[in-house]
Amino acid sequence: MKLTPEEQKKQVYYRDARTGGYYGKIWTTVGKCVFCDLRNKYIFHEEHGMVMTVALYAYIDGNLMIIPRRHIKSVKELTEREWQTTRKMMYIAKKLIRKVHGLKDVQYVIRDGGAAVNSTVQDHLHIHCIPSDSPDMTVWNYRTLKHTPLENAELYRAQSKQIVALSTKYYEKYAQPSSVPISCSAIIMNKDGEVLLMENSQDTRLPLKTLMLPGGYVEDFSVPLENELGRIVHDQTGLSINQETLTLIGSHTERTRHTMYEPHLGTSYNTPQIFLLNTYLVCDKTADHAKVTPATGPQPSIWMNIQYAIESKRVPSGTRTMLRKVLKLQ
Repeated sequence: MKLTPEEQKKQVYYRDARTGGYYGKIWTTVGKCVFCDLRNKYIFHEEHGMVMTVALYAYIDGNLMIIPRRHIKSVKELTEREWQTTRKMMYIAKKLIRKVHGLKDVQYVIRDGGAAVNSTVQDHLHIHCIPSDSPDMTVWNYRTLKHTPLENAELYRAQSKQIVALSTKYYEKYAQPSSVPISCSAIIMNKDGEVLLMENSQDTRLPLKTLMLPGGYVEDFSVPLENELGRIVHDQTGLSINQETLTLIGSHTERTRHTMYEPHLGTSYNTPQIFLLNTYLVCDKTADHAKVTPATGPQPSIWMNIQYAIESKRVPSGTRTMLRKVLKLQ
């Protein structure tokens, strides 16, 4: 990264602030919550509203931070997803620091307010991940830094493959979700024995051209799942179904791969995902399902003979199992 002389001077100013003796003046006069005004050029990873960024005024080379985008004061205010993401980022931080700076020991300092914390950031939760090369770091003896904040950000961005690998490994080995997303799907048949299927064009968890049942993830848990499925089906197909006529024919967990895009690294990668899938048979005899209704959403819909759908490789195996179950009920 090529900097102007003025920009380079500013980076050195940041780098030497603590050992130069002028950091105290900086934080007492900044006049704003600096963590609500993060700069993308120092961020090297972001997920679910949590950010990994280098410390602008580092204690030691490799000092990085984990900060929520939301202005919250305490760890207890983190959502379950934010906390699980924080746990993962702490794991990634230790591995990255060891690889980039060769230091095995890391101190995690959680700052969530208090008289000893800078008034400009005391109401914004932040977690320091501080490498330690000797016991004297416990008394906060600052180091003369070799790298400016931008140089440190570039060093971490250069580990994009490692970040992706560690993120995937975390999901597979360490993630312990206490809840799973819920998805509902509908088997809608017409009088000619055809089932309504949607051509996958947006869901990055499945290959393109996959044929799926109408349905999707539940968003509103204040209403019955059947009501949510009715809303989803109407959004996708334009069909109105009577939620009271739905019959649950299958409920099981599914494991799939979810594609995530990391904007600061400019890369995409797959992570495992588990969700609960409820499949319903539409028993509403008053609805005119014989008429092929074009989808009002972005996904094209087609009617397909149920036996042909069971034999089609474009239809996921789990869906084919549910369709076989429907045939036995006929």
